[in-house]
Amino acid sequence: MRRGKSLLCILFLFIATAASGQTGEKRLSEALKSFFSTYRLPNYNPREIMRMDSFRTDDRARKLSVYANEPFCSQPFTPDGVAKLYKSLSLSLPQPYNTYTLSILNRNGWDIRELIPNVLRTADEDRSRLWGDIRFNDNPWVTNLSRSYTVTEGLEGRHLFIWPSHGRYYKGAEDKWTWQRPYLFCTTEDLLTQSFTYPFLFPMLENAGAVVACPRERDTQTDVIVVDNDAPTTNGLYLETTRNDVAWSTSPDSGFAWKSPLIFNDDKPFREGTSRFIPTTSRRNQTSSVSWTPRFERSGSYAVYVAYESRPNSVSDARYTVYHQGGRTQFRINQKIGGSTWVYLGTFQFEAGQSRENRVVLTNQSDYRGVVSADAVRFGGGMGISERGTAGTSHLPRFLEAARYYAQWSGMPDEVYNSELGENDYVDDIRTRSYMCNYLGGGSPYMPGRKGQGVPFELALALHTDAGVRYDGSIYGTLGICTTADSRGFFDYASGLSRKASRDFADLLISSLVRDLSAEFRTTWTRRELWDRNYGETRSPDVPSAIVELLSHQNFTDMRYAHDPNFKFALARSVYKGILQFVSHEHGLDHYTVQPLPVRKFSALLVENEEAVELSWEPTPDSLESGAVPTGYVVYVKENDGDFDNGRRVPPTSKLRLPISRGVRYAFRVTAVNSGGESFPSETLAVYSAPQPGPEVLIVNGFTRLSGPAVVDRPDSLGFDLTQDPGVPYHYSTAFSGPQVNFDRSAAGLEGPEGLGFSLGTWEGNRLAGNTFDYTEAHGSAIAAAQRYSYSSCSRAAFCDPDFPADRFPAVDYIAGLERDVPYNLRPYKSFDKAVRRRLSDYCARGGNVLVSGAYIGSDMQEKDERKFTEDVLKYGFAGTAAPEIAAQVDGLRMEIPFYLTPNADHYAAIRPDAIRPTDKRAFAAFAYSNGQPAGVAYRGERYNVLAMGFPFECISDRHVRERAMDAMLRFLFGK
Repeated sequence: MRRGKSLLCILFLFIATAASGQTGEKRLSEALKSFFSTYRLPNYNPREIMRMDSFRTDDRARKLSVYANEPFCSQPFTPDGVAKLYKSLSLSLPQPYNTYTLSILNRNGWDIRELIPNVLRTADEDRSRLWGDIRFNDNPWVTNLSRSYTVTEGLEGRHLFIWPSHGRYYKGAEDKWTWQRPYLFCTTEDLLTQSFTYPFLFPMLENAGAVVACPRERDTQTDVIVVDNDAPTTNGLYLETTRNDVAWSTSPDSGFAWKSPLIFNDDKPFREGTSRFIPTTSRRNQTSSVSWTPRFERSGSYAVYVAYESRPNSVSDARYTVYHQGGRTQFRINQKIGGSTWVYLGTFQFEAGQSRENRVVLTNQSDYRGVVSADAVRFGGGMGISERGTAGTSHLPRFLEAARYYAQWSGMPDEVYNSELGENDYVDDIRTRSYMCNYLGGGSPYMPGRKGQGVPFELALALHTDAGVRYDGSIYGTLGICTTADSRGFFDYASGLSRKASRDFADLLISSLVRDLSAEFRTTWTRRELWDRNYGETRSPDVPSAIVELLSHQNFTDMRYAHDPNFKFALARSVYKGILQFVSHEHGLDHYTVQPLPVRKFSALLVENEEAVELSWEPTPDSLESGAVPTGYVVYVKENDGDFDNGRRVPPTSKLRLPISRGVRYAFRVTAVNSGGESFPSETLAVYSAPQPGPEVLIVNGFTRLSGPAVVDRPDSLGFDLTQDPGVPYHYSTAFSGPQVNFDRSAAGLEGPEGLGFSLGTWEGNRLAGNTFDYTEAHGSAIAAAQRYSYSSCSRAAFCDPDFPADRFPAVDYIAGLERDVPYNLRPYKSFDKAVRRRLSDYCARGGNVLVSGAYIGSDMQEKDERKFTEDVLKYGFAGTAAPEIAAQVDGLRMEIPFYLTPNADHYAAIRPDAIRPTDKRAFAAFAYSNGQPAGVAYRGERYNVLAMGFPFECISDRHVRERAMDAMLRFLFGK
């Protein structure tokens, strides 16, 4: 009996313990579910809910492991945030689990502490994610020797492989060329991402000292000229010179040749020709050279690419000189790496025709013993020439095509761009972007053991825009993607670097974007997930890589920002800063410096009896980066119709005097520099000292506007109206596919013609000219033509400064351009803001004469005090918008005046300019549109005279007409 009772007691205790355990785990499960269901992180908005996937307990070891889902593990983790998260979760657990050792893990079994980026850690840094002793110890691939500043705390000598998404491709199943993403809100992703990358991100990185390579063409120039040794007189002249009886020799290996106007699937341009080489010398009197002199059909801006062969005894300091309209710019190329492809040097202005002043020269002078190689030189991007199926070519500029075709044109081997043997260009294109990085970088310290060209790329970045809609009108936001396990399941790169470095890279980029965009535009820019997934663009590169889905091209609110150049600049600057922070930390550099912002309050005034110019400016504080402070400046100068020189470094001063010559037109730009690099340039200002002393005109640049297109926002309609106003790009835009045709709000989220945002493709392939910030030159050139007047110029901000000497000038030429304050601007751009109105009113009251021109100087001035200014001071009033069907011509000054009325590549257009009427008995209509509407007003008063033009003077498309018109208007202002 005793034995039976003992067995019953044991059984009872076992059942009770099991029940207790089941009850405890149930309470634990409910507590965990409750915690995760209520957990939120401010401004983190994943597509799916955050939750717990599972948990495991080890009662013996007193451990609790909680496995969270991807949205939870994709949030931004910081040391403090993780510590608070662990503490909060532990406190929410029932006994005894609140005393267990807790681990929150992702699907790979990594504790979320491992997901904290290295750069944020104050302790327990993961050294496996840092380059450590791995570095490239040779000359960079490309170095601009003419640059007037030195980068020591930026990206000097760093090589980056970056690309905008997608591109036009041949869809074999349908035998046609098409975009990889749909038409939405006047663009496609294929077009949109380039508008962030080429005009903004690439220059910022290069201004910081980086060498940037791209698997797609970066030059929007549609002409292309290739000068090559295999066709020495085709498209220009290839010419060799020799000294000391050491001749150029033909390499036994292949080189570039362009033998056919089209490229077919099996063609290999860099294997169809030859290249040349010669031993180096250190003696100037024994220097030999090669020159490539192109024959340009049109003057314009052209990217310059060189090609050469990397031989076993190539040198790392091949000396190239580019002669262009601004003078000459010298480069050092490391020919030991990156051979048999196109190597970008820079973009320059060249004149039409064939001239020694427009050429590239390579010498064999070197500090090392070896050889230099010479192959083709290319000027411009050109049109697509890849022939596919019966569809022919894309009929679009090469820069719009997918990477697959540029890789073939650039000499990549078949395995890089043609793994599908011409059967699937879409798949090939996705692979090409990464494969090209690996091929060019193979054999470098960062990609050891891989066959390639040895270029030391240390990261790869793809910029995309995602699809998705917020129906509440909020921002969809930014998503990051990385891949921490390769196709074999390995978690390290060939260099030994942990692939978790890619997660750090992606995290820094999206954190930088969310922080900067929220602050810059006073909004809450949404942070989405950081995915660790198997994407080819992040799996395949053999260096840290990331995809950043910058925003949603399907979400209207995101696109309101995306179309605005101010946003493009801010976004690109944020990406640049994220790259700078990541690269610096990877190399153990705790200190880095962000390049400054462009200067402000710029003026260029004649002084010293008009035989010198005084330039003055102020630095622009960066509210987001306290260290982005200038330590010096670079002043760039151009004369007459030339181009800007290479610049001269000046001390950290805000004023500079330079001597000038009478009868020569000068233009100036200023950049701010520090140890991190160079800012974007200031606006262009101009001066001219007439051969004989005469009246001096002050040209004021009041046209600063940058904007996206007009917005349609009604209860039933939403979108962008390019026909009403395409906006004002920074210099140019290639982002528009065509006008939006579906404005149905209820169709949000749908694709194709039935979806909200569906747009046409009628603009694709076209450049849209924007604000080039150089209109003081156009006005100044017209003034100088008479050789009777001198001129100085200044920015609007400088003009409004209380200490500015406005009264010294008998006439002011105020440029208003497309300035206007409309709701879809991200920045205010009033034609005449309060400060300008006050300055011009005081100026006129003291007897100053005014010429003002702009497309919206009437319609943008409709508030009571604004109308009082235009009607009482400038003597005109708004008389309606000029009819859209008017001819691109104005009558006035006894001449017919043609002007840019429709969007084009050459100059911004005044699409719907104002009609303005006289408001004083001494005023009269001086110009008229072709339908009779008044286009301008002249006022001759007792104390001052005014000429107001309802269309921008610089939009007059004929230079001779501009000169005649300016002369007539100045005669009127000066009472002649």
